[in-house]
Amino acid sequence: CTSLASITLPASVTQIGGRAFKGCTSLASITLPASVTQIGGSAFEDCTSLASITLPASVTQIGERAFRDCTSLASIALPASVTQIGEDTFRNCTSLASITLPASVTQIGEGAFRDCTSLVLILIPSSTVVEPGAFSAHTQVTRA
Repeated sequence: CTSLASITLPASVTQIGGRAFKGCTSLASITLPASVTQIGGSAFEDCTSLASITLPASVTQIGERAFRDCTSLASIALPASVTQIGEDTFRNCTSLASITLPASVTQIGEGAFRDCTSLVLILIPSSTVVEPGAFSAHTQVTRA
């Protein structure tokens, strides 16, 4: 699917399966309906043109490596329904400079934001468990 540039999913879609759009290197935009509750592992991995994505408030689970190597992804806001960020979820998102973590996030997995070279500061909820190596050494982690 290297030529797929954009997609709008219908309201009948409730989950994005694992590896669903993996390697869609031209995918620049995607509209997720409010019915989506789960994003599978590696769902958008290697979508190097994906610059932004809006996750609907219905999303409760984001799989491991879901956005790994999305090197154009500059910012993302996680809905308050998300409680965990899995292993390597945003690893090597080198353009990621801003992420909004809701107070609902209780755990950040190993390598979740590793090699996010543009992410220099992140504010995380005070009660969040952070696994070893979740962030690169240059990222300043501040607890709210």
